[in-house]
Amino acid sequence: MYCLQINIQPTAAMTFRILPGSILNIATYPFVPPTTLSGFLRRLGMIYAGFGIPETRVNNDNPPFYALPQRYCALGAYPVKGKLSAVHRTYRKGMREFNHDAFSRIYQDGNQALQLHTWEYLIAEELVGYVITDSPQGLEHFQELVGYGCKLGKEGFAIISQVSEIIELHQETLSKYPSTTVPIENLLQSNQFVSGCDIYNLYRYKWSTDNNPSSVTEGFLDNQETKVAGFIPFATAYFPDDTGNPPTLEYFTNKNEINIPVSLVKLFKGEVYV
Repeated sequence: MYCLQINIQPTAAMTFRILPGSILNIATYPFVPPTTLSGFLRRLGMIYAGFGIPETRVNNDNPPFYALPQRYCALGAYPVKGKLSAVHRTYRKGMREFNHDAFSRIYQDGNQALQLHTWEYLIAEELVGYVITDSPQGLEHFQELVGYGCKLGKEGFAIISQVSEIIELHQETLSKYPSTTVPIENLLQSNQFVSGCDIYNLYRYKWSTDNNPSSVTEGFLDNQETKVAGFIPFATAYFPDDTGNPPTLEYFTNKNEINIPVSLVKLFKGEVYV
């Protein structure tokens, strides 16, 4: 397997909304979810390739999916340990209805129905993300994204500050803290009791049946739109700190700081983990 380590510099507080969730209480993941990272990199690739700024407005009839080609597994981005990272909770005014276009008008008539929200923001000094794939072909083009930035998550903005050289990973069984999240099923199958982790519901892509994951083209964009049919939920464990006993798992590793659970990669590739 081959991997890129992508350093991301946030320019503001970010919200990666936990779904399903409350309308009044907007909670955030303390990291960038995998699908969010995939869409972020896809948008930057489109901007770099000269397609302009990708559309972000809501289109209920034909909602766009921005995702990397299926051969690339974007596994999320996580606060760099040892640097500032915290979730801040505050209050915000919001509309009671979803059709809140009047809320952004310059002139307000004073008759709008407002309600108070609790809102969480992730404040992080630096994030590190991972993209992994079977073949190194095309990975070198991600290095062209250094210096590019766009909207990240429900709220937030970030810039790619650094992209590593292509890193070859090997599969080993190790007692290490994972660099990413770990599917809960993997921990249950290994009969391990682990502490120091938080549990979250995440989502992976449900690829369309006519999508061709084996096609390899130059760069990180296919000639045709990546076809996504929807999302599949799964439960995952996140280790924010290196405390307690690390789990013993099958990893794709460089025997240094990168330890990616094999189960997570197989899950995003649509394979059954045994």
